[in-house]
Amino acid sequence: MSKISPQDQNVIVPEWSRIVRVDKLGAQLYSQDIKANADELRALTRRLKVDEVENVSAHVSVQLMTSGDVLVKASFQARVTQTCGVTLEPIVSDISSDFKVTYTENGMLSEASEEEEIVGLVDDFDPPEELVDGKIDIAEAVIEHLALELDPFPRVKGATFDGYSSGSWTENEPITEKKNPFEVLAQLKVAPKSST
Repeated sequence: MSKISPQDQNVIVPEWSRIVRVDKLGAQLYSQDIKANADELRALTRRLKVDEVENVSAHVSVQLMTSGDVLVKASFQARVTQTCGVTLEPIVSDISSDFKVTYTENGMLSEASEEEEIVGLVDDFDPPEELVDGKIDIAEAVIEHLALELDPFPRVKGATFDGYSSGSWTENEPITEKKNPFEVLAQLKVAPKSST
């Protein structure tokens, strides 16, 4: 998620951004190596709600397809520290993954792109993303896929969670009915005076 710039409430400032303009792409494959700097890593740490994003880098290739759609392929690596949900110990994870995403003008693949996608890419196919203003933020695509790789319930190897204790009752103990709190009042009741 990006933050809103204090100067302009309508401008979103991404934590890590590398823009590729589609109108500048030619017939050749465009490739770029990208790496987040220290400020970007701190912002990504806040966005991903982890203890630390130590590094993130990626090799990204962008190709204009004959249909006019754009195919983005990326391989990325990251080192992320999270807290174990059981022991509260830090867990350092080295994450490495690949992805492919197609960008289209209207969020729908053209017929030509569907044929290109089917040949060799069916297993790794994600639904197309909509191309906005003729630009693709390749760093944002990497972060979205990194977020999917994070363990939502990080746990140190071998750590087990035995559940919560809600009191002294155990499963083998019979359940007894609670006493009525008004029973004490019955003892205070005075016998009526007899009239003689």
